[in-house]
Amino acid sequence: MDKGIGQKIPRLVIAAPSSGSGKTTFSMGLMAAFCRRGLKVQPFKVGPDYIDPAFHTGITGRNSINLDGWMLEEPVLRQLFAKGSQGADLSIVEGVMGLYDGYGADPMEGSTAGMAKILQAPVILIMTIDAMAASAAAIAYGLKEFGPVNLKGIVINKPSSPHHYQIVKDAIEKYAGVQVLGFLPKTTDIELKSRHLGLVQSSETENLPEIVDVLADLIEENIDLDLLLKVAEDASPWEFEIPASPDIRKAEFKIAVARDQAFSFYYHENLSMLCRLGAELVFFSPIRDKALPRDSCGIYIGGGYPEVFAPEIAANTALMQDIKEKAEQGMPIYGECGGYMYLNKNFTNDAGEIFPFVGIFDGEAVMTNRLQNFGYLEVLGLTDTVLFEKGERIKAHEFHKSKILRTDDNFCMQGEKVKNGAKTEWHCGRKYKNVFGMYPHIYFPANEKFAINFVRHCREYAGLR
Repeated sequence: MDKGIGQKIPRLVIAAPSSGSGKTTFSMGLMAAFCRRGLKVQPFKVGPDYIDPAFHTGITGRNSINLDGWMLEEPVLRQLFAKGSQGADLSIVEGVMGLYDGYGADPMEGSTAGMAKILQAPVILIMTIDAMAASAAAIAYGLKEFGPVNLKGIVINKPSSPHHYQIVKDAIEKYAGVQVLGFLPKTTDIELKSRHLGLVQSSETENLPEIVDVLADLIEENIDLDLLLKVAEDASPWEFEIPASPDIRKAEFKIAVARDQAFSFYYHENLSMLCRLGAELVFFSPIRDKALPRDSCGIYIGGGYPEVFAPEIAANTALMQDIKEKAEQGMPIYGECGGYMYLNKNFTNDAGEIFPFVGIFDGEAVMTNRLQNFGYLEVLGLTDTVLFEKGERIKAHEFHKSKILRTDDNFCMQGEKVKNGAKTEWHCGRKYKNVFGMYPHIYFPANEKFAINFVRHCREYAGLR
């Protein structure tokens, strides 16, 4: 790799004091407003998230890249950022949770602040100021002084009136020493709907283009975009490793990837890495398609909302039978979280309704009223699968309310988590022939061997060396 000495990458990190402060709404509007100006905007998202990057990608036309400071090592993060930013006029990084919230009590591990430090990027804070005035200055001052972040501007979210905005603006600039760049007014025209695991997906959001247009209008009218762009362009020159052009294999076999409203949780880099290793990705819908794409040599079924679309999924018996037959023939299949649920015998929703699923595994997926094993973990392979060999590890995350009821104890992986200084371990994962499923979501850049192993099994199924 070559060193980029003093390279200029105009960049901004969008942060907030806490979740629910308007980061996603502001980030979307900012991307749309700068795209209107003819800029090529490269989006990024801090942390383990699938829904926000889909909104980013739809707005900018460039694939949003996840930057996770806990799952990925710093050199990998820097390479992903440098690679993603190539050819862009401006890179916008949407943060996660509150500015200093990440893995445990460490304010810089896995947090937005930690990522801003790694990227040497200026931070723009969006603050919702309901029921406060000068206290907003104390919050801004505390966030500015607490850690090594370059807080360069603040945007006020939902002031109750122009007078309210002016009071808060004056207090922040006087006592926190941070410039206020404008505000987002209260309006119901830009609200994004939520469900049990977060925002409703971009593919399900009605009138999304209209919402984005309104957002861009509000930002152009009420926020100093010229000053924001100058902040981004004045970001310190960044010495970074320029990734060498990958040795991309010619597509030699096909991997079928489930993608529709029910299954859409994929990291862009996961799919990109499979392609770089020689796979051609062909997409199919477990809701609509009656058979797998022709000549498929492997199947990847990611997470999503199978619990929401269970009636439509269960009605497509032809596809489920095709998948089950391919499993018996030894085709490599990987089901992750929602995809793992789909590979089991059936699913029971909150109302007690039972829906038949693929049935490669004899377990039953059932909804619960709380998150299961929520958060970051490390996965340890207990036996060989299509993804890992015994003893191999990868950092991962879990975010689901369902669980699998099973009668066997033939587990093939171990989850490990350290919380409050105590280590917790549990067993998970299911294997049948060349089929493997588990709840944890993994990011291939955290351990490329997992992608290499899967591709190797698909190549072998295709009869290739």
